[in-house]
Amino acid sequence: MRTRFHLIILLALGILMVSACTTRQLRPVATVDHTPFLKAVTERRSTLETGISGTLEMNFKKGDKRFRGKSYIVAYPNGHFRLEIPGPWGSTVLVMRSDGNEILAYYPEKAKAYRSLAEGRSLNPYLPFPLPVDPDMIPALMMGVSPGPEEVPGEITGEVSEGVSEAIATLMDSGEINLQARWEASGPGFDYLFAKGSESSLSMITTVQNDMSLKVMTDLTPPHLPRSFTITSSDASMKGEWKSASLFKGTESDLVFQIPDNVTVIDLEQER
Repeated sequence: MRTRFHLIILLALGILMVSACTTRQLRPVATVDHTPFLKAVTERRSTLETGISGTLEMNFKKGDKRFRGKSYIVAYPNGHFRLEIPGPWGSTVLVMRSDGNEILAYYPEKAKAYRSLAEGRSLNPYLPFPLPVDPDMIPALMMGVSPGPEEVPGEITGEVSEGVSEAIATLMDSGEINLQARWEASGPGFDYLFAKGSESSLSMITTVQNDMSLKVMTDLTPPHLPRSFTITSSDASMKGEWKSASLFKGTESDLVFQIPDNVTVIDLEQER
């Protein structure tokens, strides 16, 4: 009898331990005024229009294909970016640049270069890593903003602001605020999680679009620069942790690089 009692106690303790380790669930409690939270999101997007630069630790997966390494990047929400992957002894393995229309990948040590459309993944077989979404979407997604060149609404007035088709803010049982906003030009909406009800403490951004899901963790203080991101599609994933990130102080002309005349640029769109 005593043995059975001890077993019941141990089982109960086990259930409690599992419950304690289970990730907390966010449950809605009440709807609150979305205006200050939507304003914080749109102001963040406006600030990031100048671009961000920094060092990323990246991790790509697609089937048996894996890549993990450091990169330097300058990126704009409109899809323009420049990315460099360093090699040993100060060398450069890869330089990529997109102007929003086409993307260029240059391997200095191999004296090879490839060009493709920014909207599409024809460059994937020629990269050391698989891209889970089209290259022109990645800069905005890794920042946690809606992809596309649409203007950010300015003053927030009325129920929603210009460019926003829907906005709902909900108080969660954790004390956090979840803002759901749907941007007219980007299709499915984004969820923005604010810590303990303050519009100045954005902590996480998520969205699901078609077969792609996104999670971005941000600094709690404005301009809420990204700290990490995960982009997952049905067959690939891309994770990044920002070792350093800051607002870019240069111009888009700084993204341009020259390929030596003796290097032939292979146009992948003509190869089709």
